[in-house]
Amino acid sequence: MKNLFITASFFSAYLINAQSYAPQVGAAGSTAIISTSTLFKSWATGATIVRGPQQINGTSGALANVGVDANAIGASNGSVVCLGDGGTAILTFSKPITNGPNFDFAVFENGFNSNVTGKAFLELAFVEVSSDGINFFRFPSHNEYPSDYIQNAPDQGGSGYATMDARYLNNFAGKYISNYGTPFDISDLPDNPLLDKTKITHVKIIDVVGTNIEGYRTYDSFGNIAIDPFPTPFGSSGFDLDAVGVINEFTAANLSTVETQQPENKISIYPNPASDFIKINTGKDVVLKIFSVSGSLVKQGKTVNKIFNISDLPNGNYIIQTDNNVTKQNLKLVISR
Repeated sequence: MKNLFITASFFSAYLINAQSYAPQVGAAGSTAIISTSTLFKSWATGATIVRGPQQINGTSGALANVGVDANAIGASNGSVVCLGDGGTAILTFSKPITNGPNFDFAVFENGFNSNVTGKAFLELAFVEVSSDGINFFRFPSHNEYPSDYIQNAPDQGGSGYATMDARYLNNFAGKYISNYGTPFDISDLPDNPLLDKTKITHVKIIDVVGTNIEGYRTYDSFGNIAIDPFPTPFGSSGFDLDAVGVINEFTAANLSTVETQQPENKISIYPNPASDFIKINTGKDVVLKIFSVSGSLVKQGKTVNKIFNISDLPNGNYIIQTDNNVTKQNLKLVISR
């Protein structure tokens, strides 16, 4: 009894010190968006589902099988497709999603509140986006629950099923209950030359695996175990995708500056290939970001007299992103000595 009390006290202290994010539906400060909101301009028009196993550490090998791909298309209506452990869904749209004011799109799942704890049964997923259907970038997610939450949770809503508080979760699809979308802001993603934030064409949903067994765990962006506390070793296992709604839709009115720029505003660099310095052919000094071909930022700064020092970078191929407050461009650079 004493050990149980110590465990409960530890969890209570731990969770009180968390609570960093927006709360569940109905609480002040919640960012949940109801499916009937006029904020939604459109919904996903295509879905490709790759099912995961019903129980990733099981022996049967059976895959999740509830729902069909088409259930993820169109407006939220409670009809879902179950992804299984580690399963994925890639959604496409009639018009791209753009990085506009506030949240840009929302993902709907079918979680529900517990009458026992007052918290919610949630199944979680990571979210990634792409502007070319090839290179995907994951929203920085954060799970503030301890790694052994399932086994020792004080919020048991039933045998083996822990409930969760939305305040301890950020940038996970499924944070909010059925009929309420979990919103995402494209601005949360780091800049990358392989991602055009003005034209997001694909949204990828990846199930957070519902097990704490070594070798199968999934992790958030902080290296914490991002465990899904609702393991369901049957046909409806994994994230239950209902819909993806678009809030900020790409139109001709929000074309990126790069696409509408005038010839006199175009930026070029020389020499190319270069060795120690590059010069910028533009009217004034500009901010440069230099990325590796894999998309990692390796150097950034502002030109001085339209010259930029690259002597500290090794030979290789790079992408330079330039910004002169009028145009943004991605340019290829080869460093060779």
